[in-house]
Amino acid sequence: MIDVETEGLDPETDRVIEIAAALVQSYAEGRITSIVGKAYGLQDPGRPLTPKIAVLTGLSDAKLEGQAIDIGKVTAVIARADAILAHGAQFDAGFVRRLLPGVAHLPWVCSLNDIDWRGHGFDGRSLGHLLMQQSLFARKAHTAGDDVTATINLLATVLPNGRTVLAEALANAQVTTIRIDVEGETFDAKADLKRRGYRFDWSRKLWSSEVGELEADYEESWITRHYPRLRVRRTLITWHERYC
Repeated sequence: MIDVETEGLDPETDRVIEIAAALVQSYAEGRITSIVGKAYGLQDPGRPLTPKIAVLTGLSDAKLEGQAIDIGKVTAVIARADAILAHGAQFDAGFVRRLLPGVAHLPWVCSLNDIDWRGHGFDGRSLGHLLMQQSLFARKAHTAGDDVTATINLLATVLPNGRTVLAEALANAQVTTIRIDVEGETFDAKADLKRRGYRFDWSRKLWSSEVGELEADYEESWITRHYPRLRVRRTLITWHERYC
């Protein structure tokens, strides 16, 4: 599993300033048996941190000055994994693929989105909150090393259905889904799309929803029936593409 702290939100322009990774071994049923590898690094972004990032991460320009992540060492640890897991993988994946091209082939698992937390009776999804609801302690958030430790502790916990969080996340991540993209003049349709679970993707400027393969035909039929001027595009999504 992995966590990065960054100087901003855009993986194309902002840089990773802290990275922590742990390689864990588990039984087939998702029970963690040991930590078999670790990697950590700080990176000088070459420009001052904003006050907000400094407060959020606990890092400073002085602490980062002259620091450089050992790309080869971190890559060597992560490349031994079958998959990369993060709590909020959509964020981490973009930065990790750019920083560590040697692990870009690995699939991703998200302990935030690949678990139906509310369906299991939890009333929040943040890492610290999920641990707190199970009487576990998480240190300061947004510190890469502490977040990785907290994620390992979360993955080892058992859900009400008797499965570990790791087992459930792995199983859900590997389910193939269909992403339905809706393009065109969507202003009149946006209320209906929201009600059906679509979200607006600001980077691609369209409405999108990820559904099961059996639901995809129904969704496309519903949209073309009610809003025939809109264009519908379907994309097969595996755990290799989900967090791209």
